[in-house]
Amino acid sequence: MWFHRRPRPDIHDTAPAVRRAAINAGAVGHNALRRVVTADPDSRVRSTAVGRLHDLVILRSVLEGDPDESVREAARVRYRQLLAGGDTLDLDYRRAALEACPDTQIIAHVARSAREPLLRRVAIGRIHEPRLLDEIRHHDTDPTVRAAAAERLALEAQRFQR
Repeated sequence: MWFHRRPRPDIHDTAPAVRRAAINAGAVGHNALRRVVTADPDSRVRSTAVGRLHDLVILRSVLEGDPDESVREAARVRYRQLLAGGDTLDLDYRRAALEACPDTQIIAHVARSAREPLLRRVAIGRIHEPRLLDEIRHHDTDPTVRAAAAERLALEAQRFQR
């Protein structure tokens, strides 16, 4: 009796569902994920790959330029998650990405939610919204972050009065 095995998911398969299965199964290396995210013709495959990618540069490129809105949104969510410390990326790498990030919503998310107080303080330095600064000043768990928000709020108030 011959046994028929299901073929293993393959990232090079012509069927998008098989490529997505390969990504979900973890059968794809990080370099292949980068290629898929930037070049796969199927938006669902790109979106699936975005969810596993750990490259902030590629993610930012995708969230700024992918032609499909769902892929851009998946990249935005993943980028925010990684910046805030949802993985094991190096703090200096995340800090550099935060300093280069032009998106005020992502900066606000990091200011509220980053795992490390240092990263929250860096984000606070880029915020101009008094309500958000006041929220952080009252609710952050770290006293140095609360102090940074209070200082930034005072600077913003001075700037607004001019």
